[in-house]
Amino acid sequence: MEECYMKISVVIAYHDEKQYIKDCLASLAEQTFQDFEVILVCDGCEAPEEGIPETLNIVTVMQEEKGVAGARNAGIEKTQGEYVVFLDADDYLAEDTLEALAEKAEPETVVYISKTETWYSRKVYQDNGEKLDEQNDTNGDEGEETKVDPENPYEYLIANTKKWQNISTLGLLIPRRLLIENPIRFCEELEYDSDIPVLMEVLAKAPKTVYQEKGTYIKRKHNDPINLPSLLQKKDAAKKVAEAMKSYEMASRFVDKENGRAFHYRFAMCLVTMIAPFMIESKAAERKETAKELKQTLEILGKDGWAEIPLKHHPRKLIAYGLAGDADKIVKKTRNHARRQTLFRVCTSRAKCKRYLYEKVFSKMKMFDDMVIFESFFGKSYSDSPKYIFEYMNETYPGKYRYMWVNAGKKLNLPYPSKQMKRFSFKYFFYMARAKYIVFNGRQPQYFIKRKGNVFLETWHGTPLKKLVFDMEDVTTASPLYKEQFYIQTRSWDYLVAPNRFSEDVFRHAFMYDGKMLETGYPRNDILYCQDKEKRMREIKEELHLPQDKKIILYAPTWRDDEFYGHAKYKFTLQLDLAKMQKELGDEYIILLRTHYFIADVLDLSEYEGFAYNLSKYDDIARLYLISDVLITDYSSVFFDYANLRRPMLFFTYDLEKYRSVLRGFYIDVEEELPGPMLMTTNEVIGALQNIEKVVTEYSDKYTAFCDKYCAWEDGTAAKKVVETVFSDKSNK
Repeated sequence: MEECYMKISVVIAYHDEKQYIKDCLASLAEQTFQDFEVILVCDGCEAPEEGIPETLNIVTVMQEEKGVAGARNAGIEKTQGEYVVFLDADDYLAEDTLEALAEKAEPETVVYISKTETWYSRKVYQDNGEKLDEQNDTNGDEGEETKVDPENPYEYLIANTKKWQNISTLGLLIPRRLLIENPIRFCEELEYDSDIPVLMEVLAKAPKTVYQEKGTYIKRKHNDPINLPSLLQKKDAAKKVAEAMKSYEMASRFVDKENGRAFHYRFAMCLVTMIAPFMIESKAAERKETAKELKQTLEILGKDGWAEIPLKHHPRKLIAYGLAGDADKIVKKTRNHARRQTLFRVCTSRAKCKRYLYEKVFSKMKMFDDMVIFESFFGKSYSDSPKYIFEYMNETYPGKYRYMWVNAGKKLNLPYPSKQMKRFSFKYFFYMARAKYIVFNGRQPQYFIKRKGNVFLETWHGTPLKKLVFDMEDVTTASPLYKEQFYIQTRSWDYLVAPNRFSEDVFRHAFMYDGKMLETGYPRNDILYCQDKEKRMREIKEELHLPQDKKIILYAPTWRDDEFYGHAKYKFTLQLDLAKMQKELGDEYIILLRTHYFIADVLDLSEYEGFAYNLSKYDDIARLYLISDVLITDYSSVFFDYANLRRPMLFFTYDLEKYRSVLRGFYIDVEEELPGPMLMTTNEVIGALQNIEKVVTEYSDKYTAFCDKYCAWEDGTAAKKVVETVFSDKSNK
């Protein structure tokens, strides 16, 4: 055997994971232990051009595409280290990981460490990833909770994996001699499960195996299974089932009776959660063939051997039917088990009962062809484009349709006859299943069933400023399954309203939406073009008990994530000095504060009575736009709508330096495109207001260009255009 030139060789199988490899390599460059080389195997792709730290000792291997197994095998041949570590290109290591592994390294000894999973990039994970992952744990267990001994590699590396395909060689320090001399290689016929036989052979042939509590292998889960699925996320059930059985067969050769219980138990759970459900969905011939292969696989351990594995009733019966090769009984038992579980959930959970009735009963009933359901901001308000579509329909087609509004538990104040229902009530599920027309400004529930004849009108709720859905790298403010869920939801949309060409283009790629786009502008902005503007402004001011003789400043800042500090706990420090503004501007102006509803009750404006008004809970911000003479905002997208009024806008960006990293997640260059000054202090804001005509003149050209780009479709007739298209479309009849 040739001489080793370094302590560790890190083998990375790379298949064009451009969006991940930077984090992977950066984690290696920042290791506290540096006596290692990197073998980067480019499997049927070009080598990455960016994100390669100059400090890394990298050997690049180019080869035709052979899959992960083939790439790792090629990497093994190029290693010159005493030990080998396998690292996937979409994963990364804690900075002390290689040092921790080297610390326990001894001749002929395999060292293993803990693995953790995350949905996030390395930076987000380092900042608060662990906390976020705890909130977004979607793994669940395939079977019973299993207590494992970290010092027992079979328990820790197999029983603790939760899923068959999670069994892997990742997070192991393996003596190179063990791989070369035996030899141990990955089976290139296996696309998904090539790790399993290798791991079992390594554990069987290693003279010694030790656990190192320090160091962490970080497995990154993909939040975009539509465009960038990981191996586990690929929809290839037939091949995965076949490989599960083959990998079990291959690995069983290296498992003895003493250490094999965890291994066999994990395969039994694989039968429960993957193989049996696949057989249910299969055609008769495929089902029969799978049962035949399963029988041969289970006979490796035999009836007596399986009897010694601690299993509950359901997996034990499936093992028995599998040993008998009885596909029909496997299917029948699995279905009955699922029915019993469903019945239990329905009988013990009111929410599950509603869902069951919605799917199995209500959605089978006759559709109400004249019913329209409206929902705005998940039922929290009577507002936005659904409001203005509703009002146009009532005024234009009185008595033609029946209307139902969704509320969040509090009755909405509606100007026309209509019914209301609480979101997620029995009534809600009943009518959501039976109404022909549905008009939302946000996403529908995940379990929404699109029936034949349903017409779903999605108005959305703003021109996009921050990156949306498939344009986002990390999803930290929603479920990590957000992208997949969103993709499924958008397949139900028949129409999507676009306020401008820019938004249409963004919606197409950010939502992966290829349906009908309504190039109409936003119905919610129709009020900004109303012919009786002065009359409406007086009425709104009277409604809100505002003085008629003073100019109005509307302050609408964006929500900041760091204003959250615990469940249902929010902090907010008003950066505008209201006392100073009242002193300098109070004779001419009043100020309306429109903050996020989370902090609406945190604001105490009692000492500014007659000058500052908290309207954070006012439903319709468009009416506040209409009565305001000046808008002050920061990084909120409200300025796209307000621009329709051609009134001055000021941007109070006091935390610009802190926010710059966020700005890079914007679609527009705010520092170049904003049609108003970016101000850092209250004094600057006061100065701009005192010289507002000068500001208007200075930003006139920018304002014109901004309106040409973002307001060109708006003319006060958006609701009319939307309704005439959707409700007169012959294809919807």
